[in-house]
Amino acid sequence: MKRILAWTVPVAVAATVAPVARGNGGDSPMFVAAGRTLLSSHWSHTFADSGVQVGPLQLALFGSVGRSLVVLAIVLGAAAALLVVAAARGAGVERPGLLAGIGLVAIATGLTRAGFDAGHPADTLLPLLWVLAAVDARRGHVLRAGAIVGLGAGLETWSLLGVAVLMLAPRLRDAARGAAVAAGAGAALFLPFVAAGHFEMGRYHWAVSSQSLMSVVVAPGTAVGWPLRITQAAVAVGAGLAVARAARGSRHAFWLVPAVVVLARLLLDPLDSGYYFVGIEGPALVGLALVAAYGLPFAGRSRLAGQPLA
Repeated sequence: MKRILAWTVPVAVAATVAPVARGNGGDSPMFVAAGRTLLSSHWSHTFADSGVQVGPLQLALFGSVGRSLVVLAIVLGAAAALLVVAAARGAGVERPGLLAGIGLVAIATGLTRAGFDAGHPADTLLPLLWVLAAVDARRGHVLRAGAIVGLGAGLETWSLLGVAVLMLAPRLRDAARGAAVAAGAGAALFLPFVAAGHFEMGRYHWAVSSQSLMSVVVAPGTAVGWPLRITQAAVAVGAGLAVARAARGSRHAFWLVPAVVVLARLLLDPLDSGYYFVGIEGPALVGLALVAAYGLPFAGRSRLAGQPLA
């Protein structure tokens, strides 16, 4: 019974709080409109507006459930709470009280609300999905890990940065197989729209914010496009790979690699949107749960792989 409550209590509380605590939904109305196009006979024009920079799975959700913003807030809040608990459990936290507690902390800190408030649930959900992918990769389930990373691009394309967690796989060739699955799954989500000839996502430009670190080297207001995003991605994946290599023997690698990838991405981001930082909060909560369960790094063993893990 306690194990069931560890999951259901945070999810139920998050769903209950969501309608009361929700904001105006940020970019949600734009994505609801694009989602309606996706679910119509004019689906091929879904990405005809370059401003639509999210994936088809998010648009499908927003175009259906999102027609009621209250219901959308409930669904996203519950999903975030569920993923926090699932990520902590996957990383090795077993005590029901601790699992329930970390889910409730996620609610109290606003993590479960952030995905709806901005209209970009990817910033909340993707790093937590990467934690689950990291656990699968460490266990040798690289195809499933790659599928998680690749299908995450259905929320936002930067999910593919999560390929860094595949370096936790037992062998390098296993990581390569997982990466191939991730790339294939991500490409398959967008291929129909590209083939239809109305795909304009790559034409979008972002104006460098005066509050971003990028403004130190690029004048605020400068329009930057996808070449910068590709550079940003390369740096983020590189940082994640380095941490995965250094910490592969630690259970803390499960949350450290996603957190570092997000942090590196933010350091080179042309914008300074506050909701971006929930991407660090999710993995950090998993790390907090691990410390509460096992103590500080390099102080315990894990049954996950049958070898010393900190």
